[in-house]
Amino acid sequence: MNTEFIIHSLEDLDTYAQAFARRCPPACFLALHGELGAGKTAFVKCLGKAWDIDNVRSPSFDIMHVHDGLRRLIHIDAYRLKQESLEAFAIDDLCIPPFCLVVEWPECLCPGTLAFQQHLSIEVLPDNARRITMSSL
Repeated sequence: MNTEFIIHSLEDLDTYAQAFARRCPPACFLALHGELGAGKTAFVKCLGKAWDIDNVRSPSFDIMHVHDGLRRLIHIDAYRLKQESLEAFAIDDLCIPPFCLVVEWPECLCPGTLAFQQHLSIEVLPDNARRITMSSL
């Protein structure tokens, strides 16, 4: 099932992330798709805010950040992994419900590394708005 939203501002993105956070299952694997600068990390920051986490930043150089709040937020930027697996990160040890594991650039992981339940795609529109498409499996 796909749902689509048009986001015109950071406030709209925050509202969408708050709604997602409320209906997020206790064990969530979320793939984030979108070009560089589309707003993937901004979405994760808004998601963190919904779970009382205020220090979310891009894990581009560290590859992974783990945040604890009302829920554990595991944020991975897979851009530099180039088809590697996540074995070295002991993901299974970190995924203790309630958690949300969010991966930016999931296409850079080895196929089958994670079984994502949801895919969120962010597309930049000509008027600088964003089209968010959520796909659930």
